[in-house]
Amino acid sequence: MNSSICGINKFLERDIDLLLAEELRVNPAFGRWMMERFGLSDELLFPACATDVSVVEDGSEADVVATFNRTDGLLHRLLVENKIDAILMPEQLERYVRRGEGELRRKIVSGYSVLFFTPSSYRLAKMPNGVRQITFQEAATVLHGQQDLRGQYRASLLTKAVRLGSPGERDAHVAATDPYIKEWWDRVYAMLEREFPGFFVHKTLYPRSVYFAPETNGQARYLRVDFKGHKGEVDLAFKNISGNTLRECTSKMHEIPGQIVVNGRSSAIRIAGLEPFVISDGFAIIATKVRAAYGAAHELLTFWRRHRMAFDAIIPEK
Repeated sequence: MNSSICGINKFLERDIDLLLAEELRVNPAFGRWMMERFGLSDELLFPACATDVSVVEDGSEADVVATFNRTDGLLHRLLVENKIDAILMPEQLERYVRRGEGELRRKIVSGYSVLFFTPSSYRLAKMPNGVRQITFQEAATVLHGQQDLRGQYRASLLTKAVRLGSPGERDAHVAATDPYIKEWWDRVYAMLEREFPGFFVHKTLYPRSVYFAPETNGQARYLRVDFKGHKGEVDLAFKNISGNTLRECTSKMHEIPGQIVVNGRSSAIRIAGLEPFVISDGFAIIATKVRAAYGAAHELLTFWRRHRMAFDAIIPEK
């Protein structure tokens, strides 16, 4: 496949959203191929009769929403979550399913499908019921096979986005195309080496946002740090642990460093009220706002290490 037709080399999820919305709206063959994956190609009319991006309903955003006319005159909805490399938020795909079920109950549509559209390297151990995953590579192969210049261009775009699939590739791409972000993070790491030497591990060195998940050496798999610099919050999240279970476990611990919050089936100890920041705020905030947020993450992880035996004991057996 010729990946040089598209001259774009820097991608955001929004770019993929717009491409997918356009293909579903104007490319009948592509839409038929995609809905074949749900076993619906013979029940729908192609292309989609409407598509939109970033559609918010009840506080939940769908990256792409496509509506198809059915052969029986009713409507079918396709809800798409697209990821290039960002982490999934808790219960994010399950919210798409609930949204589709809500439209069914209100009789807005007669059926719905949920698509998780990602590079092939972005694999989940378990997909929620009713969700299908299609990869950029699979879609690029279909577009390339259409043998027209437009399809070649779209296939090239998806192929180039795929190249950023591993953390190392993404870091190298950011370093080459956005030297400001690289320098900003390099200064953050210099600060961390002074303030918390050897404590934090970053799987991605140069994320484009301040919402990510730093780790520490020896961190348990049931644990995740949700570092939300843009909200002034840091969560120590316990996967698939209820709020009541976490409260009971910590009830006899001295000076819990935050408040217990619940998010779906998981819960967390949250430190909030920090000063929010984003990368574009500049270098001066690294010694103040950024240091304070990492200080909160350090406090939470140190608390977990101190009480690890108690926390390990509440993890459900697999």
